[in-house]
Amino acid sequence: MPARFHELSKSYHGKTVFKNISGEINDGDKVGLVGLNGIGKTTLARLIANRESCDAGKIVYAPPHLRILYIEQHPQFDSYASVYEAILNVPTKNLQQTRDTETIVKKSLNKIGLNEAIWSQRAVSLSGGEKTKLALCRIMVTNFDLLILDEPTNHLDTKSCEWLEEFIGQLDKPMLIISHDRFFLDRAVNKIWELTARGLKMYEGNYSAYRTQKEIELKNMAREYNKQQLKIQHLKQVINTREDWYQSAHQAAGQNDFYRSKANKHANVLKAKRKELERTESAKLDKPVKPVSPAFEVIKKSIRGKKYPPYLVQGQNLGKSFGRNIIFQGISFRIKRGDKIALIGANGVGKTTLLKTICGLDQDYQGTVTINPAVKTGYFAQELNNLPYGATILDSVLTAGTTAAEARLLLANLLFRGDDVYKSIANLSMGERGRVAFAKLILSGADMLILDEPTNYMDIESKEKIESVLEDFKGIILFCLPRQIFYSKGGQPDFHHR
Repeated sequence: MPARFHELSKSYHGKTVFKNISGEINDGDKVGLVGLNGIGKTTLARLIANRESCDAGKIVYAPPHLRILYIEQHPQFDSYASVYEAILNVPTKNLQQTRDTETIVKKSLNKIGLNEAIWSQRAVSLSGGEKTKLALCRIMVTNFDLLILDEPTNHLDTKSCEWLEEFIGQLDKPMLIISHDRFFLDRAVNKIWELTARGLKMYEGNYSAYRTQKEIELKNMAREYNKQQLKIQHLKQVINTREDWYQSAHQAAGQNDFYRSKANKHANVLKAKRKELERTESAKLDKPVKPVSPAFEVIKKSIRGKKYPPYLVQGQNLGKSFGRNIIFQGISFRIKRGDKIALIGANGVGKTTLLKTICGLDQDYQGTVTINPAVKTGYFAQELNNLPYGATILDSVLTAGTTAAEARLLLANLLFRGDDVYKSIANLSMGERGRVAFAKLILSGADMLILDEPTNYMDIESKEKIESVLEDFKGIILFCLPRQIFYSKGGQPDFHHR
């Protein structure tokens, strides 16, 4: 087996990330690592990749000098390296010298979808999707024994995701993949690791198989919990009854040996039942957590009772260019009330630029955009640069002009429950910040949401919560997603190009 770890523990600044987790990656394993944002998935990947050291526990590699290729969630490149140089500098250190490295680099860049026109461009100037592609290009030019990918489909367009799925499927190497893309996990992995506050648990099969197993587990847990509660209730009732019997029998016995013996039997039964209750309560099962009800009334509040004309947004002959580089031209459209529109396209074609043009953040364009004055627009930026990092979650969303009760209701629906709302924005993961930005947008009273990759960095449960909110939103939604997966009630993935 390439890697085996035992009783790993890790903490930062006195805060425990995880404790005493164990697992192994065997030859042929393609493991998908899932779990809530901030639970420690990237930390575990970095420990296995030997990028950090653990506080306790041990990692064993076979062979001892295992070659690990780790593609990080946010790829870093030399400030002055061109796209071509960023990959050319990789194989010279990792491939046999007899191979034509320049030919390999060119083929790899073309295969991943980075055409020659941008090879001389600085790597750090690429879009998010292009940076991800460039990082993934290392897979094709590097010798490795174990591959670790952290959110490899973030920012990728549909065509690139499909290429990656096919490439991984053909790759005969063990790998560990952190991903919140359910469709990708269904196509790419044969095992699932679930990291929770209770530890690490392994499941055989892809994401759909894991989901089915989890549903069965949750049903069994609910059944066992209810069974245990009935037992505890019954034991307490028996103990109360026996106590009454014992008191009566003990008082009536006096010096009569027969009645004293009968009273002692009650005492022995009572003692045994108390011990049984003590054992049962010491192994008490946690109550299964019920999902928080969607905050439908809060979501509908901003648009209830409003009247709109048929078409609310219109664009005519829109064009945008940077110098001689034409981003798009001749774009015309009309958006009517209730429209839910997905903006799709390859990385770098100008999807974000078009969204910013429509919502007025980019004024340097050709053509006209007309938005009805009755429409209040809310914009979600994939960079998440509109959050006050010094504020708490609750304080941040209250600036949207809502009540604390409404804010807490929606935040609970988006998985911020109890004292979670008092966490500082600065201490949140990117996925958690995304949920805060989304809550702030909904509570702002906007009746047209313009969303630029709103589910990036979010864990699967968060994505499903966002989906439930968007499904109930009655205003206009214009969103840009590389791709989105919606699950049917039967738990099977339904892949939409929309």
